[in-house]
Amino acid sequence: MKFWAKLLITFFLLIGNFANAEQYKVLVLPVDLFNVCENYYCFPETSEIFADDVINTFSLNKKITTYNLYETRKKILENPQIKSYAITALNRFKNSNTVDFIALKKISEIFDTNSILLISSSVNQTNLRRNIWEILEITTAFEAYNRFSLETNAVLVDSVNDIVMWSGKYKRALGDNEARFWAKNMADATSHLEKLRLYSKEILSKDITENIVLRFYPKTIITTEIKPSAQTQTKDFRPNALEGINNKLQDNKDYGEIQSDTIFTF
Repeated sequence: MKFWAKLLITFFLLIGNFANAEQYKVLVLPVDLFNVCENYYCFPETSEIFADDVINTFSLNKKITTYNLYETRKKILENPQIKSYAITALNRFKNSNTVDFIALKKISEIFDTNSILLISSSVNQTNLRRNIWEILEITTAFEAYNRFSLETNAVLVDSVNDIVMWSGKYKRALGDNEARFWAKNMADATSHLEKLRLYSKEILSKDITENIVLRFYPKTIITTEIKPSAQTQTKDFRPNALEGINNKLQDNKDYGEIQSDTIFTF
């Protein structure tokens, strides 16, 4: 009898702890949320692919809840005023990498969340920013050989305090060793799409998700006090997982917290 009593008490304690655990909700907004099949190949835009994989990774993590892109798009389109705010905020982030805190605050209210993740992605070609599928169409038509790089920006915004909690910039080379990135036919284009999806699922979405989870659930870092020697005068090392994340975004170039090297080539 005592055994079952202890078992029941343990069970209710676990249920209580689970119920009291703080839950976080993040709204994921790709800059191309409202673009539907506007490219030559009718492929989904890169920012939408990345956002979808981040949402799926959140669902596997189970520490952060969110909306899928269909739900997000539907709810925004139902409200003309919120739609206007969303288009303004996404275009601003897409074109200049700046955050429209006023618009995001309005959007977060209808989704009952305090955190919004913005994702943008474009191809850099000699300081020109293009869509990745547009590049395929151009290089196929003119057989051009250029060094293209796919650049992705991700920013986690606290819409209550109007601050950037985390920002990451990712850069990946496109093309082969001879800088060729083209598609002579639909099969070639589909091959590029699958490589892009692999990069998104296995590398980009996992890294973005891990960094965001860390902001809400910082890891415990155990440090040992190190006394400085008379020779080196080394200061004590006390790392802080959240140091520097509560600073407002100062300008449109403040996305350098995560600078990932090229480790994946299409």
